[in-house]
Amino acid sequence: MKKKIVLGLAAAGTAVAMIPLFAAFEAHVINVTAKIENALKVSAYEIAFGTVFPQEELDKTFDVQLSDSFVETGQNRADNVRYVIRQKPKCVDSQGDHPQVTEDAQGNFECPDGSTMMPLLCPYLSKHEQTGDGQDNETGSGENDSAGLNAFHGLPGPWTPSTTVTYQVAGKLIKSLNDFSDTWNIDLKVPCFEDKCAQDWDEFVLGQNPQANPDAYRADLDDEHEVFGCDLWLEVTEVSQSTP
Repeated sequence: MKKKIVLGLAAAGTAVAMIPLFAAFEAHVINVTAKIENALKVSAYEIAFGTVFPQEELDKTFDVQLSDSFVETGQNRADNVRYVIRQKPKCVDSQGDHPQVTEDAQGNFECPDGSTMMPLLCPYLSKHEQTGDGQDNETGSGENDSAGLNAFHGLPGPWTPSTTVTYQVAGKLIKSLNDFSDTWNIDLKVPCFEDKCAQDWDEFVLGQNPQANPDAYRADLDDEHEVFGCDLWLEVTEVSQSTP
């Protein structure tokens, strides 16, 4: 009786010991790779208006295009790209470089250590898309970009991430409709400085935004002779297939 018990335990021990040996005899490797490309490309990474003067109106344009890689993908793959253009304050350091603005723990914009925020140009920039688009199934028309934004929006001082979202503009490109490119016009309406504004300053502002308070957009006299700045952030918000 005792022998049978001992032999039974020995046999069980042998089976347990052999399990890892069988498991190690076979392996399968699945090789996973992906080539990651940007969906969009832009024609310019800097818009410089140079030296300007109060109440001047200056225009510059840039193109937003589907990237070559996106256009070359199969027709049943990604087709639509939605994007937004957002405005954020611009930073500058002592070497004249422009590190990107960040957000603090409270959700306010701040510049990295060693840099400061430039006088804000964002409220004085208008943004309008100028090109005609293909017949969009969603809108039923040949225009699928947002209506645009006139100058004198937001306020020159307390610009926050919430302000950035409120005054963003949106665009859409559709490969299947040959809508490969959008041209955006950036129009600068130059501010005046506090008590140095012309008599028609109010008319100048209200002609762009009838709800604006012209006094709020008079630039601080301390910023005279300074370089103003604003960063335009183009962010892809959706990539999707075409609608059947």
